[in-house]
This record gives sequence, C-alpha cells and structure tokens, in this order.
Amino acid sequence: MNKEQFEKEIRTYTSNLYRIAYGILQNHEDAEDAVSETILKAYEKLHTLRRPECFRAWLMQIAANEAKKIYAGNKRRAPVEDMERYLPAFEDEYHELWDLVMGLEVSYRETILLYFYERFSVAEIAKALRIPEGTVKSRLSRGKKRLREQLSDRG
Repeated sequence: MNKEQFEKEIRTYTSNLYRIAYGILQNHEDAEDAVSETILKAYEKLHTLRRPECFRAWLMQIAANEAKKIYAGNKRRAPVEDMERYLPAFEDEYHELWDLVMGLEVSYRETILLYFYERFSVAEIAKALRIPEGTVKSRLSRGKKRLREQLSDRG
C-alpha cells in the first residue's frame, strides 16, 4: 500500500476510529489522542500488514489497543463537545440506544460497538481485540442482555 492509498483509507475510517476510541475512553480529547496515535502507528507499521484487504480490521485493532493504553494510563473524564459528527451511521431518533451502549462496561461496549456499529464479525472482533471468539460471543450476549434490561427498566 502506498502513501496515497494509506491516506485515502485513513480518511475513510477516521470516524470509525474515533467511534471505537470514544466508546472505550468516553472522553473527547483522549479519543482524539488515540486516533492520532493509531494513524501514526499504522503508518509506521504499514510494512507489517500482510494482507491489504485486512487493513480495516488491522486499523481497528490498533485503535482499540491505543485507546486501552490511554484508558489504563489515565482515567480522566471530561464532557464531550461536538460528538454529533461521530454518531453512528444510522440514526436513533433520541440516541437512547447509543447512550445506553456508552454506559456499558468497557469490555461489553467495545464488542457491541465493533459488532453492531462497525459491522465486524465475531472472528474479526476476536482478532482486533486479541481475545478468543468465545469471549467475544459471551461479551456480546451479556452486553445485549444488559441493554435489554436497561431498555425494559425505562418502560
């Protein structure tokens, strides 16, 4: 992949990178930092990408790892401004479901985001997060159960 192709792919996936980083960090500045670090690392390690058709999954894996590093390193929280431009591709009229997803624990939130919002398969999520497929399935199941419970509590 040459520099121009890399730039084109990055432009295509920037909002996806932000969405996964924000899903883990829930902080605008930290999510932006994670995206920046992701792009830098991806460019530096581009030579390690064996299959260009896996670029998206590879990039999301880097983004998740960078966000987790930031999350572990400093757990600061700040209000989010200008989040509208990074909302999911489909619209939920009141963004109720998005808010509930953002309220989940990190492990459930990241798998829900990758599966439903980024349309990754269970295998792609397992590879991106470096966890077994069974773990992905259980996190998806438990995350969906918690979302159902929260939705039913709201009446």
